[in-house]
Amino acid sequence: MLEGLGAEGYWREKRELDFCDVQRDDMETVVTKNEIKTYKPEGNSSSSNSQSHKYPDDFINKIICGDCLELIRSIPDKKIDCVITDPPYGLNKNGIKNDKDLSLFYNILPDCYRVLKDDSYFITFFSTKYLPDIFKNNPFTYFWQFVLYCPEGSVRSPIGWTKYMSCFIFKKGNPKLVQWKTDIFKDTPGKMVEPDEGFIDHPTPKPKHFIKEIMDMTTLENDLILDPFIGSGSTAVASKQLNRKFIGFEVQEEYCSLANKRLAKIKPDEKS
Repeated sequence: MLEGLGAEGYWREKRELDFCDVQRDDMETVVTKNEIKTYKPEGNSSSSNSQSHKYPDDFINKIICGDCLELIRSIPDKKIDCVITDPPYGLNKNGIKNDKDLSLFYNILPDCYRVLKDDSYFITFFSTKYLPDIFKNNPFTYFWQFVLYCPEGSVRSPIGWTKYMSCFIFKKGNPKLVQWKTDIFKDTPGKMVEPDEGFIDHPTPKPKHFIKEIMDMTTLENDLILDPFIGSGSTAVASKQLNRKFIGFEVQEEYCSLANKRLAKIKPDEKS
């Protein structure tokens, strides 16, 4: 069915055919109980540990393959200007066995709060299904919600297929927005083809244009942004393009490699 389309047409059609599969299956996940469970990472994280990496030289503007819960402990208090991340909930892929609860998210929250500077933002993608749960045991204060409207795709939800994805903004202290643009953006979650990069070989890459818009509103040039679940590297790529510094953690070696390959193609101040 995809033969004879050419490269651009092939990936456009493939993205449309695969879109249902790359979205997180929230209908099959279960909400965590009130207690915090202990997260034990799956996958190969032997290439990195907190003892072998020293802050800041081994962290800033680098993607480190390893367990985020271990690595973040090496970052001193109040060094990070903003956290932007997409935690692995309901993924059901790539060796992640902990997808039926939110323990990984809960367990990293205290250290995210610790490393963030006062008056800063913690920004996370999350399904609205978990709204009551992401407020439990959460040291941050809810600030606002961004909506990613996706007219060309669909996002699975408990009520069926919907046309938007949520990104929640929490705060530590009382930060001020750098500038205000909008809280509704139009793009495609799970966007596997970026106009300036081509195909992104990851099941759920976040559109970097959306992340760049969020960065413009919440951070300044040379700010240091942490993504403890860097995945395909969209946060790092957006940071490099907007002259922000970044730290990225990722437990899967194949995605560390993918993210670093994307970074190698990007120049600071490059517009897309």
